[in-house]
Amino acid sequence: VSDEKDARGYLQALASKMTEELEALRNSSLGARATDMPWKMRRFAKLDMSARLELQSALDAEIRAKQAIQDELNKVKASCISTECKLQESEKKNMELLTDIERLKKETEELRSEKGVKHQDSQNSFLAFLNAPTSALDQFERSPSCIPANKGRRVTDNPPRSIHTPTMRTAYIGSGLSAPKPKAHQFVVKSFNTPTKCNQCTSLMVGLIRQGCTCEVCGFSCHVTCADKAPAVCPIPPEQTKGPLGIDPQKGIGTAYEGHVRVPKPAGVKKGWQRALAVVCDFKLFLYDIAEGKASQPSVTVSQVIDMRDEEFSVSSVLASDVIHANRKDIPCIFRVTASQLSASSNKCSILILADGENEKSKWVGVLNELHRILKKNKLKDRSVYVPKEAYDSTLPLIKTTQSAAIIDHERIALGNEEGLFVVHVTKDEIIRVGDNKKVHQIEFIPNEQLIAVISGRNRHVRLFPMAALDGRETEFYKLAETKGCQIIVSGTVRHGALTCLCVAMKRQVLCYELNQSKTRHKKMKEIQAQGNVQWMSIFSDHLCVGYQSGFLKYPLHGEGSPYSLLHPDDHTLSFISQQPTDAICAVEISNKEYLLCFSSVGVYVDCQGRRSRQQELMWPTTPSSCCYNAPYLCVYSENAIDIFDVNSMEWIQTIPLKKVRPLNTEGSLNLLGLETVRLIYFKNKMAEGDELVVPETSDNSRKQMVRNINNKRRYSFRVPEEERMQQRREMLRDPEMRNKLISNPTNFNHIAHMGPGDGIQILKDLPMNLRPQESRTVFSGSVSIPSITKSRTEPGRSMSASSGLAARSSAQNGSALRREFSGGSYGGKHQPMASPSDGSLSSGGLDQGSDAPARDYEREDSDSPRHSTASNSSNLSSPPSPVSPHKTKSLSLESSDHVSWDS
Repeated sequence: VSDEKDARGYLQALASKMTEELEALRNSSLGARATDMPWKMRRFAKLDMSARLELQSALDAEIRAKQAIQDELNKVKASCISTECKLQESEKKNMELLTDIERLKKETEELRSEKGVKHQDSQNSFLAFLNAPTSALDQFERSPSCIPANKGRRVTDNPPRSIHTPTMRTAYIGSGLSAPKPKAHQFVVKSFNTPTKCNQCTSLMVGLIRQGCTCEVCGFSCHVTCADKAPAVCPIPPEQTKGPLGIDPQKGIGTAYEGHVRVPKPAGVKKGWQRALAVVCDFKLFLYDIAEGKASQPSVTVSQVIDMRDEEFSVSSVLASDVIHANRKDIPCIFRVTASQLSASSNKCSILILADGENEKSKWVGVLNELHRILKKNKLKDRSVYVPKEAYDSTLPLIKTTQSAAIIDHERIALGNEEGLFVVHVTKDEIIRVGDNKKVHQIEFIPNEQLIAVISGRNRHVRLFPMAALDGRETEFYKLAETKGCQIIVSGTVRHGALTCLCVAMKRQVLCYELNQSKTRHKKMKEIQAQGNVQWMSIFSDHLCVGYQSGFLKYPLHGEGSPYSLLHPDDHTLSFISQQPTDAICAVEISNKEYLLCFSSVGVYVDCQGRRSRQQELMWPTTPSSCCYNAPYLCVYSENAIDIFDVNSMEWIQTIPLKKVRPLNTEGSLNLLGLETVRLIYFKNKMAEGDELVVPETSDNSRKQMVRNINNKRRYSFRVPEEERMQQRREMLRDPEMRNKLISNPTNFNHIAHMGPGDGIQILKDLPMNLRPQESRTVFSGSVSIPSITKSRTEPGRSMSASSGLAARSSAQNGSALRREFSGGSYGGKHQPMASPSDGSLSSGGLDQGSDAPARDYEREDSDSPRHSTASNSSNLSSPPSPVSPHKTKSLSLESSDHVSWDS
């Protein structure tokens, strides 16, 4: 506007100046030549008019040009105002989004702290695009965060210090934001070949493949879940990439110590030691094998894991007697790490570790003990779920060749081995053979149809047995002729439980049968051709889920329909599974909208359409051999341990250090431990109400034998023979401590008076049998009390001394034949029968002196005689029976001792 005014003023001044000059010329001409001709005047007038017109025309053109410029300026100004308004609105929305994100993060942290469940982040996070093409990565940057990172420290009780990282603002390229943005990390998922720690939380990135992610620019490596917490600046300053080691005592996260050690070779210390990498991380001790050679690196698979939360965890030095095959120079450098193995205190897992020197060994022992002290002080929650117990006596010959098993009820288990199908009554020591002698490979218990399906015989046919056969009755079985070469069987219900199906897999072919009440008990429904050899299958809500190499397919069982894959072909984040073929070992239906697919390399979460539902993947510490699922816990079996995961929170909650264990049923509750002594192991679930199976006490010194019943060829007994029981009793009674345990101590001692052969004898003789406990009296002639007799006693032929703690102990043995023998033996061994004055067994000295009459009476009387219902008056009550006395060889049979009930 100012330029336009100046231009107009300049033109007007120029025009007025030219007009003045023309007037001056004209006046001078008129004055000089007043007599000039009029045509000159007209000529000058024309020139003046022409000049004015040219100036006016130039002025108008200039004015029009300025006006056009002004219009353009007005348009640009309006555009700028509109852009500023849009920027303000975008900034306002951005701030609202940031506020919502912070609020959601706080709510998520509250839910995590309340429920202990780690909820998954939104799929809008950049982690969902880690495997995406470069074009997609270029249009997506880091999410906003201002997250405190707990840096590791040396072992200490002080809480960790929070270090705040710079904030980043969310921005999409090309969105119109003018604010400058920091450079973001370019994370990609990576598979590490050696054990690697997370640069953010310092914990190990456990797994076989895809353990974490790495920035392609600066090389910062971390867990997938830690990527959001990584420092925002790329590249990261060196002082932030090399943080100190340490464990957060509140959460148990971080690495405290690591170093190279040596562990015994698989054949034992006698064969030497092998190199290993030991890492103390997340309150666990990890051991990684290292091959021989200077350039060898530790393997990515974990060889052994010991959880410091274990109740039996301890660290100690060793003596020369503990490692008799070790070199004497190495003994001061060896220490032992111990943890529980089975529920019995004698069954523990110990690992010998050889440090590089005595000082290094002292450091290891000190660090482990200090961490264990911190763990106990902070009282971190024990997350273990299963307690392994020995399910039955390992001396049973059937256990050694067991291939499959099933829990029928809380007292019976079915065992399938090379000799056939057997039902073991664990509390009664009774064994029943079912069917013929063909080898049983797999057992499938079908309670809805009162059937039990097995794969048996050399040709691996499927046979159906009715439940009545489990009781030893002679019944017919049903053979499925088309199932030759069967590999896997599985059963389940469809149509909301109205129909029970049995699916049989033979290589790629799957036969589906309907189980009914017809004569043959089955009817073929359909036949399915899988895309590969069937490696695993299960029935999920009217669908059959079949696992084959690098894939899972769901087939409809009811009605027609096409199968669909649980790995969507358009989801590029799952393409790595098909690129590197891996075995399918298990699938878990978490809900009707989400599944966990377990492969031999990794576990992934997908939705019902087969697309990734969670960014985080389930990592195996070592190569798994099989998986078993018992909601919500997944048991992953490997060569040296069983690892338990919570499929909902994706937490690794327990490691059971049992070697060479394989599951015998689909739930993983029954397992076979294949060490020197083959054992049948039951996993007791501490979170469940009650026990699925009553587990009897077992002993490695048991002398039980399996004997066939004479009356029924299908029934067996697993008991100690009569000769063995008598020999055991003789050996035990030679031990004074054991003999004292078998004889009850006096109770309610109240010495009244010494009595002679007069009224005192009559009082003892006429004691009422129905005396109430509160009315009981104790009468003594020396130092032995007469126990009270309860009114509720129904069996008069029981020794009164059995009211001691022995009866309670013997009743808790759950069918132990050895302990029942001791309880039964107390009839004749613990107390001698009372003699009356008419027997002439009392001397004139009173009750302070015993006689041989009770022994003679015992020889004449049966041990169950009513004469034994009164207490002995012998002063030598605690002494054992004479080895030469005839009644020492007498003992109750196991059958009668089973029915003994003691009153306390």
